[in-house]
Amino acid sequence: MGIDTKHLSSISTTIITIIILDQLTKLYVASYPLNTTIFNFAFFKIKYVLNTGAAFSFLTGFNELLKFIVPLAIILLFVLLHNYKNNTILRYAFSMQIAGAIGNLIDRFTMNGVIDFIGVGRWPLFNIADSSISIGLTLLIIDLIFKRNKKNE
Repeated sequence: MGIDTKHLSSISTTIITIIILDQLTKLYVASYPLNTTIFNFAFFKIKYVLNTGAAFSFLTGFNELLKFIVPLAIILLFVLLHNYKNNTILRYAFSMQIAGAIGNLIDRFTMNGVIDFIGVGRWPLFNIADSSISIGLTLLIIDLIFKRNKKNE
């Protein structure tokens, strides 16, 4: 059985909205010279950097390998999304992770790295796509906690 229209609509809207927001913010930031601090106030800053690694600069310099691995991860996420389409939390979790992965993959091919720009405190710079992936992972954890609590009742 495929995904019904209602689910397809929420999945498509989530993925497309996040990708557009991610790409528009990156387009704006990339209008500045690389490594420019655009905004800096207290613990928050906007600084344009190019990350050739994975999230939070992990695996820096592995952009070419990630161009191969990320599409495989996206396929796996679509399979998981299809398998858990009736679970609202997981549907949004996987949709957000897919959108974030696609947003960063676009950068890998067009910029030869991922545009990161949001700085909070001493945390490494990140972007909207990274936030989407992190929120998706948080939703997965929430779903696991709810399932565990229901199982223990």
